[in-house]
Amino acid sequence: MKYLLLDIDDTISPWSYKGRDAIFIDRMGIKLGIPKHLADWLAKLSDDEIKIIWCTSRPAVVRSLIEKKIMFKTYGHISFLNQHAYAWYKLFGIIKFCDEHKQDLVILADNDIEKGIKGITNLPNNLKLISPSDTIRGCLSKEDLKLIDSL
Repeated sequence: MKYLLLDIDDTISPWSYKGRDAIFIDRMGIKLGIPKHLADWLAKLSDDEIKIIWCTSRPAVVRSLIEKKIMFKTYGHISFLNQHAYAWYKLFGIIKFCDEHKQDLVILADNDIEKGIKGITNLPNNLKLISPSDTIRGCLSKEDLKLIDSL
């Protein structure tokens, strides 16, 4: 099985993104713009190809709004229970997830990867890292999505 651990801010939703191609979520004080290429890609993913797990500190209501707007399915979220195990509060939960899915490929898409794993040399072998490369919008690029598909 292939899992995608997916962050929201500056990974699928660039900061204050208002491009013409944006899919907007503006509800209950939550304002997000998601580039159409990302929304389309998420909506097309098959459960057989990849299972999406949220890897974000955004609350459940935000995750739910995104899922309903784009119409895609996720399989839960990573819990960040031990926020002091590493400098990057998410890393303990990510490593724990990888350890629980040793036979599976785990892809982490997050804009904070570089600073989050700085100095860490023993990451799980089944973990592949994708840092967003769309420097204009500040999110996952079409090339990043192709790379995720090809893994």
